[in-house]
Amino acid sequence: MKQIRTTNMNRTRTHRRGFSLIEMLVALGICSTLLTATLVSLDASFRAYQSTTEQASTHIIGRVVMHRVMALVRNGVGFGPLPTDPRENSVATDEMTFLDDTDREITLRLDRHNSILFMQIDSTAEQVLLEGVRGPVDTDGAALGAFQLQYQNGSKLMRASFDLTVAADDNAQLSIEGNTVVPIRLIGSTAPRRIIW
Repeated sequence: MKQIRTTNMNRTRTHRRGFSLIEMLVALGICSTLLTATLVSLDASFRAYQSTTEQASTHIIGRVVMHRVMALVRNGVGFGPLPTDPRENSVATDEMTFLDDTDREITLRLDRHNSILFMQIDSTAEQVLLEGVRGPVDTDGAALGAFQLQYQNGSKLMRASFDLTVAADDNAQLSIEGNTVVPIRLIGSTAPRRIIW
């Protein structure tokens, strides 16, 4: 009886076999589908992260620059350019000049060709305030002034408005990152304090 059992066990051991070729192909197909889905979701996650960080960074930097420019204008005097006709009340320009509270001449200039907002203090070299900046355009694509200066009696600045669009720019150059970033529009308006009081 013992001998019959051992032969039965040997027979069952010899009848065990591995996976068939079809089973292996099905398993490989399932694994490749799961890996593809995982990589697609990972790519979408990287793109969303890249887009969010670029926009958040640009938004914060843009707000800091606008806050600084508006603070300078609030404390400034002697604004230019003045209207060519004294009957005009506003000037639309890409460059404005004024004196700050320490009598330094400050010039703000939007270089549309290079998409850079510059600031120059007295006769020193221009400093880059913001890159990737565009000014407003009309429906035909003609440039409108990024700085709208509203005067009273042709010489007294009552309000300065700014209209800039900034494209997000990140230095990371990963091949997996996305490049679909929505530009941020920065609009601000302020009045000189010395005029108000």
